[in-house]
Amino acid sequence: MTAPDILFDGWWILQGRGLSPGVIEGRARVLDAGAWLRAARQVAPRGDPALELDRLHHARAAACTQLERIEVRLARQGRREDADIFAAQRVLLSDPVLEERIQDRIRDASASAERALADVIDALYAEFTGHPSPMIQDKATDVLDVGHRWLRGLDPEVEGRVPGDEPTIVVAAALTPSELVAFAHHGRCAAVTQECGARSHVAILARSMGVALVSGLPFPNEHVAEGDRLLVDGARGLVLVAPPDAGREAIDAIRAGLADPEAGLQIPRQPRTEDGVPIRLSLNISSPGEAAFVTECGADGVGLFRTEFFYMGRDSWPTEADCYAAWRSVAQAVGDGRLHIRLTDFGADKCPHYADFPVGRNPSLGLRGVRLLLERQDILAPQARALARLAEERSVVMLVPMLDGPDTLDELIASLEAICGRPREAFPFQLGAMVEVPAAALSIEALLDEVEHVSIGLNDLTQYVMAADREEEAVEQYHDPLTPAVLQLVDRVVAASQKRGRGVSICGELAGDPALTRVLLALGVRELSVSRPDYFRVADVIESLAEDDLAVLGEQIRAARSGGDVRRLSGRG
Repeated sequence: MTAPDILFDGWWILQGRGLSPGVIEGRARVLDAGAWLRAARQVAPRGDPALELDRLHHARAAACTQLERIEVRLARQGRREDADIFAAQRVLLSDPVLEERIQDRIRDASASAERALADVIDALYAEFTGHPSPMIQDKATDVLDVGHRWLRGLDPEVEGRVPGDEPTIVVAAALTPSELVAFAHHGRCAAVTQECGARSHVAILARSMGVALVSGLPFPNEHVAEGDRLLVDGARGLVLVAPPDAGREAIDAIRAGLADPEAGLQIPRQPRTEDGVPIRLSLNISSPGEAAFVTECGADGVGLFRTEFFYMGRDSWPTEADCYAAWRSVAQAVGDGRLHIRLTDFGADKCPHYADFPVGRNPSLGLRGVRLLLERQDILAPQARALARLAEERSVVMLVPMLDGPDTLDELIASLEAICGRPREAFPFQLGAMVEVPAAALSIEALLDEVEHVSIGLNDLTQYVMAADREEEAVEQYHDPLTPAVLQLVDRVVAASQKRGRGVSICGELAGDPALTRVLLALGVRELSVSRPDYFRVADVIESLAEDDLAVLGEQIRAARSGGDVRRLSGRG
């Protein structure tokens, strides 16, 4: 592996890919397989040993329940071999000898439950890895998994909690959305990773939450140690590692040099084309707090509220009251603007840590979105009732994620009628179909019989049309939204929706790619929902275009035979 370049006076430069803009300075928090062990050992007792023992016992019971539910669900799906893995973990977790060892540590050392758990699990892991039997050695990772699940029952955010007010730079081979949320909720942070796709949920979440993100660094934790002072430039993909004796003056000078002089100079506005045609530009948000950016940008409202990330910032399933309070806080921030709230799109890598449903062998094609909600009425009902309550007060669109066709929509409507206690025609909210699955695009006319709004999730639609996983960097070149096959479906959905007088928008990260703006407007799109970092860039592009030119370009795009042709027509090739 190539060593990083020397900048000056001992500074190192790591060059990666910038996936989310921002310049931030902070201390490195290096995550690896044992990161949670180190974090747990830093936790002080919350009370006397009796309290810590009680916390330990209740956390173990909760973890056992989670494992049992996962095991049962896998067994019902006929996946007995997978179910046996979780059954074995439950047996280990239920071992009274293991719990007694941790209890002894709490009593003898007056340790917190977290610290005692980490000490015992670490010792047990060493016993398994050092055993002469390969079969026992293979079980060592199960020991860590069990300990990790138990720890999350004690304190779900212990890994994300960082003492002090200093910003944190998370350094890891890879991050999950829930891990990013945990750190972001405890103050300013940035992330540096080895693996992360530009269209992955982690990258989307980072841009939405204003977390600088640099990826594509081979083995970053080999160049960065815990506590190192880092400067991260998420736009340029730079990570600067300061020498131990770096002075404050040098750090401030470099940070000032990385700062964008144009940042914060944009005027809040709703854009119009060069010849005065208004384009509705809304924001995508991932947490209630981000709704404040609507006023900051001058956005038309919230075109996509990804509610699943609200769940990741919690330690248990929210109640109807919790959901209502969160949804209402967004509504208050938005004012009279539009508010499109998506039902939770759990599945793939987007799951809260306390989720008790399994991730399938192929998460992108597994039980996710509306399919999962139909199986789990206990997750669907609180958010649906909360949304219905809010819709009695103001206009709200309920977006249905991963809809695949009329049959699934009919099933959901029946569930919502039972949950809300009223027939479809009396729903206080409008229904919006998320068109992310090609089947939904191909059956758009039938869906329009039941929905008032259509929102095209271009990232996922491209993923499924092109058979290119948005999370997989190796096929990133094939995840091409400018391929005619993708654009033909977009054109079909937009035309059908406008003909029926239904609102139709493009949302998600690709909607915020300024290089795509011209193409989407040429196909008749007049509503876009983008992340905050993309808002003004997209607005600038819109204001440089003229309606007559877009009409001509639209006809040329519809006749294009390849993505290369579209790129040349749009000025990208």
